[in-house]
Order: sequence, then C-alpha cells, then structure tokens
Amino acid sequence: MTAQEQHRFVGLFIMDTTPALTGCAPRLEGEAERLALLHSLELLDTPAETAFDAITRLAAQITGRPIALIGLVDAERTWFKSRIGLDADESPRDISFCGFAIAADDVFEVPDSHADPRFVANPLVTGAPHVRYYAGVPLRVGGLPMGTVCVVDHQPHRLDDGQRQALRELGRLGTELLERRLASRAKTEFIGHLNHEMRTPMNAILGFGQLLQLELERDSRPGRHAQHIVEAGRHLLELIDESLDLLRLEAGAARIEVTPLDLVPVLSAVGRLVAPMALSRRIELEMRLPQTLCAVADARRAKQVLLNLASNAVKYSPEGSRVDLSAGSDGQQAWIAVADHGPGLTADHGPGLTADQIQRLFKPFERLGQEKGAIAGTGLGLALSSRLTEAMGGQIDVRSEPGTGSVFTLRLRGCQEPATSP
Repeated sequence: MTAQEQHRFVGLFIMDTTPALTGCAPRLEGEAERLALLHSLELLDTPAETAFDAITRLAAQITGRPIALIGLVDAERTWFKSRIGLDADESPRDISFCGFAIAADDVFEVPDSHADPRFVANPLVTGAPHVRYYAGVPLRVGGLPMGTVCVVDHQPHRLDDGQRQALRELGRLGTELLERRLASRAKTEFIGHLNHEMRTPMNAILGFGQLLQLELERDSRPGRHAQHIVEAGRHLLELIDESLDLLRLEAGAARIEVTPLDLVPVLSAVGRLVAPMALSRRIELEMRLPQTLCAVADARRAKQVLLNLASNAVKYSPEGSRVDLSAGSDGQQAWIAVADHGPGLTADHGPGLTADQIQRLFKPFERLGQEKGAIAGTGLGLALSSRLTEAMGGQIDVRSEPGTGSVFTLRLRGCQEPATSP
C-alpha cells in the first residue's frame, strides 16, 4: 500500500468508527460531581510544579513531539497545569482535544486532524497552534476524569506500541500526583478539625486547673492534685501541638517561608529561653557565636528546632555538667552545634549514644527507654525538628563519642548578607 493510500485508509477508518461527528467535545455523565472533585484539588490557576513538569518533559522526549501538556478540564476550558512548547495556558473546552481525550478509556490519538471530520474545521487546527497530531491519556481520580497527559505536533504522526505504553505509564504517574493532592487536602481538613476538637477542651482543662491552683494551698493535698492536672494538661497540649505539626508537614500543609536571615538573634533568644532550666539544674550554658550568621531559613521554625536541641541537651545532661552552643559558616553552609558533656538518653551505656540509638533518635514517639523516666517528653521533638529542617533544605547531624557526650549539628544553606534579622 502506498503512503497516499495509507493516508486515505486512516481517514476512512476514523470516519467509519466515529460515533458522533459534532466537532464539539462531549459532555460527561456525573459532570457536577467531576467538577466538584476537580475544584477540591485546588490546582487550577496555580504556579508550575516540578513533579508535573517532569511528566510533560518525559512525554515530549519519549514521543519525540514538540508540545507536551497536562491539561485539567474545567467547565468551560482546559487549563494547562504543565506545558512544554506552547505559550497559551488554556483553551476553550468545546474545541479542546483534551475535552475528547478525557472521555476515552485508553490513549486517545488523532493521527491527522486534517483527515478527521471532528477536527478538520477546529480553530486550533485551522489557526494557532495548528494542531495536526494529538495523543492524550485521561487522568482519573475516583473513577472521574480530571484531565489528560498529552502530546501535540504540527505534523501527522502515529505512536508505536512502546510510546503508547509509555504514555499510559505517564498517565498513571499524573493520576498518582492528583490522588496525593486529594489525600493531602483530606489530611489538611482533618488536621483543622482535630486542632479544634482537641485543643479547645484541653485549654478548658488547663484554665480550670489553674483556677483551682489559685484557690487551693500549694502544699496541700488538693493543691498538689491541681498541680498534677496542670502539668499533665500542658504535656498533653504539647503532644497535640507537635502531632499536628507533624501531620501538617506530611500533608504538605505546613507554612515554611525560607528567606536569608541572621541566625545570631535567634540563637541568643534560644539561649535566654533555656538559661532558667540550665540554672535550675546547675548546668553551665556556654555560647560561642559569631557577630552575624547568614542562613536561608524560616525564622520561627529555625528557632523551634534550635530550642528543641538546646533544651534536650540541658534536660538529658547530669546536674553540674556543661552544654555548649556554637555556630559558624563554611561559605556553603551555616552550622549550629549543640554539645552536651553528660550521659546519653539512657544511663545503661554511660556517656554518649550508641549507633543503634542514633538510628532511632528521629522516629516519632521514640524516647529510647525514657518513657518511664523522670524526664518529661513527647518523643516527637527530634522527629519534628528533623522534618522541619528538611523542609528548610537543611539537615541535622549527630555525633556521639563514648565517654564524652553527644553533638547535634543543624546545617542550613548559607548566604552572604541576611535580608532580615528577627
């Protein structure tokens, strides 16, 4: 068969198997439910994201087509969450090729729009961007089509079997991203509900407990009971706050705003906060800080991490020992080291931490055998600190030497001149 005969055959095949040659994208059953789910993803009209852009880059490379898109089909338009090779960020739904593709069960392919009655007079074909070829796979969440991963060309084309399978796999990746976004939204709503339902009664318990303390003699038996209520309430409220923080980080709902800033005022504030605890335990707190220390970080979250590291060092060091807090920069990174000179979290192994203990340190609710000890804690502080540090683009290193103690080092991206000084 000649190339011309093949071309005519393709055109006849499309014409014979097309159920409706309306030229307009079909409307779908369950449209209201589909649109409600699409809007709940909160992706429309949002900035580009690396994960979605990676899919379109792969689609363009694997198929060899100049244009690749991830289109989300709204009520009246197809909006492109990711696009390569195309300037427009949306197209009308009625004439959008994606409007046809979301109704398909598999790869929807138009080898030559000039030979397909549905598209031959389409404004996207007769005018810019002059779509001659299209292939797209639907993205479904909960069985409902949200959009497509697609490739476009200005010349006729047909995918081979390998390219079709690759496009399906990219569609699955795109679907996973949408499903994660939906799960993240559900987590965020759950966190908001949990925050209200748990914090409100706990604040009430604390309030009434403090009122009882005012009315009772401190050294009396009822007064001691009221003190226990307040201490337990504060501990539980701390556990609630840290648990919610971890949930927000895992759901991508935590607000982390990193900017160049001077960490020295942050470190000074941390020193002032832990000083009373150190004094009560006769622990010498030594701070060696530079004049300025520029780092890319979130000021509030950096303070939260450093306060956790410093207070842990004071809490778990024996009375009469010393805690050192030092800081510096090697140009690429800013570092803050918190060193204790006492035993580790368990006295069984003497000073310092074992390799096994270091591996377990940053797991949620892990207290290394201190659950029944005299030192209060939630077991979430280091896990939360690690997650917050990673969210700021940094890391926490632990070095422990038997017989000397442990050093926790927070490392953040360095900078030249801080834009803010909290």
